[in-house]
Amino acid sequence: MAGQFVESLYTGQAFQGFFYDNLLFEAETGFQSIRIYDVPVLGRVLVLDGIIQTTEADEFIYHEMLTHVPLMAVPEPRKVMIVGGGDGGTLREVLKHPIEQVDLVEIDEVVISSSREWLPTLNDDGRAFDDPRVNIVVRDAFAYMKEHTGEYDAILVDSTDPVGMAEALFSDEFYRLCEGSLSPHGAMSMQDGVVFFQRDEAARSVAALARRGLHAGAYIAAVPTYYGGNMTFGIAGRDAGVLAPDVEVLKQRGAHLEGKTRHYSPEVHGASFVLPRWIRDAVEGKQQ
Repeated sequence: MAGQFVESLYTGQAFQGFFYDNLLFEAETGFQSIRIYDVPVLGRVLVLDGIIQTTEADEFIYHEMLTHVPLMAVPEPRKVMIVGGGDGGTLREVLKHPIEQVDLVEIDEVVISSSREWLPTLNDDGRAFDDPRVNIVVRDAFAYMKEHTGEYDAILVDSTDPVGMAEALFSDEFYRLCEGSLSPHGAMSMQDGVVFFQRDEAARSVAALARRGLHAGAYIAAVPTYYGGNMTFGIAGRDAGVLAPDVEVLKQRGAHLEGKTRHYSPEVHGASFVLPRWIRDAVEGKQQ
């Protein structure tokens, strides 16, 4: 049945919404509400707790940039962890690399099962979940990381916004656990919101990761679904090179990606670290 949806991310303000043709799936789990809509232009849209997560039309931009920037910053990554990411989009992108193992740590199994059924374009018709290199862990990431220190060449935090249960994924304790789970040359990335409206998110994560002794910073990409302009992605790693990508090195490391991405390229990777001054000031925690 057709209807209208209005997002509830920004308190007291209705910035974004859409008219939908059908509500394809809905569930109230023990963790969150899940809705999947069929929307003109955007295709199928995943909404968690009233907040738009991803759309078929432009998900590739977000998932490619969250995934390939940290993976390409690490020489020969072999073991990867995804925190969240139950729709399978980030997993799909990780599997384009010659990794040996990827652990998908998702607390809500219903996100995985509903995405497998209703969002097949994000997970290659479920093949991403079924790849033999994939280990699906339905568990709280906090508890899991305490048991897996120093193991991961890359950690990709594909979380919702810091609302409700996801707020813990933006805490000092969470970043402490992430740092402890990185290998000696590891790197990590995370979504840090649309900087124009969520000015403090990147500043908090970058500062927290820097306090853990990591080289931390941010890069940007414009994803049409996320209202307000450029999205910031936090990045941190053991090696200072994560913040100063060499395009020629990236071309050599990423030869296996040729023709497999729609948005990401070594050149886009390098350019994404060129921040306008107002965004750089936000990331550095400076007052407006």
